[in-house]
Amino acid sequence: MSRSPTSPPAPAEPAAAQRGDGPGISEAERAVLEAVRDLAYGQVEVIVHSSRIVQITRSQKLRLAD
Repeated sequence: MSRSPTSPPAPAEPAAAQRGDGPGISEAERAVLEAVRDLAYGQVEVIVHSSRIVQITRSQKLRLAD
């Protein structure tokens, strides 16, 4: 009985790629993620020209207890 060769299963993506910050992410995209992750209250503005991130502005609010 002859068996046809089967291709091996595709390797699973590394955990970093599943999180969205793996090797496929550019330095600019990583900077946007870091700006968002480090922000408790505020906003992150991303300026894009010709499909490229050219500026990241982060405004942070400092909440004071009464």
